[in-house]
Amino acid sequence: MKKIFGLFLLVTFSINAQTWQLEAIKLKEGSEKEYLETEKFWEKVKKLAVKEDKLRAWYVFKNITKVEEGKARRYDYFVCNFYKDEAEMNSNVDMLDLAMRAHKGKLSKSKIRYNFQNWESAREYTNIYTLERIDQTINTVPISKNTPVYLYPMAQKNDEYENLEMKFAKKSHEIDILDYRKAYWAFDKVIDRSENANKEITHFTLEKYTSDNLPKSRRSNWDEMEYEESLMWDMAFKSRKGFPRIQLEFVMSSE
Repeated sequence: MKKIFGLFLLVTFSINAQTWQLEAIKLKEGSEKEYLETEKFWEKVKKLAVKEDKLRAWYVFKNITKVEEGKARRYDYFVCNFYKDEAEMNSNVDMLDLAMRAHKGKLSKSKIRYNFQNWESAREYTNIYTLERIDQTINTVPISKNTPVYLYPMAQKNDEYENLEMKFAKKSHEIDILDYRKAYWAFDKVIDRSENANKEITHFTLEKYTSDNLPKSRRSNWDEMEYEESLMWDMAFKSRKGFPRIQLEFVMSSE
């Protein structure tokens, strides 16, 4: 069963032509237990949605990024909903009906309806980014709680950014995958966002590593690069603005 679970996560994290939504969630103080209970309720609903081809995959991650003492994280959890395309994402799915069927015989109808209607009760706010997956590498390692996962928000600064990311920078990620340092890299473009989401962010990269104890990379050292390579990296860095990376811990999924 564990092998099947791992294979599912390996495949769904690298579906082609995806549209997906990233929910960035800030919890009310002291509400983490309530929030996780709510997501456990939704876990059964999302599994049924995947089974009925209304959704490709669903993931919940905890933000475990280290912060300075006295400072709070902007977001506590991230939820990912993956769809085949925009049409599937925008389809009129009766989620209450799914919830009723997913929890039939386990919860009363009134309890199901209450959980369905109060899904935001533990959240202080939620900002949503709608994304299009425009490139990715192969995916070599199933995700688990011990898999290091990082989300990198980016802001495009010129028209060369996407080409430099996909046709040049991607090669360094592929080298790290061959080194077994990295397990996966994906490149996503923001195509919509909720009102209070960061307006500056235009793209995200998602990176999954094989472990926290990584072997030394075979990538060239900056001081040893050929002129052409250093020039390309300089162009790549100037083409975008990077925001602080977000470290994620896998919590649950639709499988």
